[in-house]
Amino acid sequence: MHEEAEKNRQAQLRAVISFVAIVLVIIITVIGMIVMKLNKAEAKEEPKPRPIQSVEVVPATVVTHIVQITSQGVVESSRETDLAAEVSGRVKAISPNLKRGGIVKAQETLVEIESADYAAALATAEVTLADSQVALEQEKARTEQAKIDWQKLGRGEPSNPLVLRGPQLAAAEAKVDAAMAEVERARRNLERTKIMAPFAAGVRLAEAEIGAVLNMGKRVATLYSLESLEVSLPLSMEDFGFLNREETAVVKLIGRMGGETYEWQASALRLAPEIDRQSLSAHFVVRLLENKNSPFPLPPVGLFVEAKIEGKKLPNMIEIPRNALLDANRVMLANAENKLEFRDVDVIRVTPQVAILRSGIAAGEKVITTRVSSAIAGIDLIIQSKKEEKK
Repeated sequence: MHEEAEKNRQAQLRAVISFVAIVLVIIITVIGMIVMKLNKAEAKEEPKPRPIQSVEVVPATVVTHIVQITSQGVVESSRETDLAAEVSGRVKAISPNLKRGGIVKAQETLVEIESADYAAALATAEVTLADSQVALEQEKARTEQAKIDWQKLGRGEPSNPLVLRGPQLAAAEAKVDAAMAEVERARRNLERTKIMAPFAAGVRLAEAEIGAVLNMGKRVATLYSLESLEVSLPLSMEDFGFLNREETAVVKLIGRMGGETYEWQASALRLAPEIDRQSLSAHFVVRLLENKNSPFPLPPVGLFVEAKIEGKKLPNMIEIPRNALLDANRVMLANAENKLEFRDVDVIRVTPQVAILRSGIAAGEKVITTRVSSAIAGIDLIIQSKKEEKK
């Protein structure tokens, strides 16, 4: 019994000692942490360096900007006509040039209709005219004799106009006029047996052949002028506003054939009075001018050409590089203190090389052309001047 009591007492003693040791460790740890916190050296906060960006700038310049407008179109003939028979008859001859793709000269006879019947009609009309002219002369003589006879009677003015043969004379004169008109009609019909080209032209369509019988109004050919050419150039509403509508507007047309590039000048001809509702574009029509120094003085009809049009002159505009423009109407500037500044601008026109501004910045201000990552207004800048390249 005594031994067991002794063992219990020792076990309890060890438990008390362990508990006290644990408590002492905890107390010492807490005291150590408090001492360390009280004796900790305070860290000094160093100011963060402000970001500095290296950028390239160009000075904004005041210019008189000449708007350059580009467009494209197809060369067309300004004169095109359908030739038709004005008299009926059998085709006697046709020009060897009267075929699709042929070229005919002005006043060249293209189709000739048998003319014997029309020549006979003219001869008959001329005989009728001669007879009516003889009858008129005879009636004039009778009229003069009637006046002499009436004066001899001395009875004053006759009550009936037939006495002095006035109506008979008028009828004879009318017959002469009618006969002359018939002669002219017969002569025109005879001339119409030859269908001629009204101008130098290309043949788009030919529908006549020797031996065929043509009725009045039958189409024999479709011609288009080779000397009077034009191009209809579609313009956007923005370009339309900058168009120089005067006849002195400079227009250059460029076409490519066989790997070669050819140029022609053109002059303003007309401006279509209506806007195309589908494309919302206006059409500016120009007339081609002959280039005597070119293998092709005039381009062939149907050729696709590019157009460069010199538009309005815009004075006192601010010009900056195109890549300096942000979000369509904003730029970055380096101010007098070489700090970054954002500025809203009024953009008039943008080309692949430059942006033209009406207002927003002044001449000489330093425009940033470098793309700045995480740009913040007010950051310090290192300036590198850049000479603007114009094309």
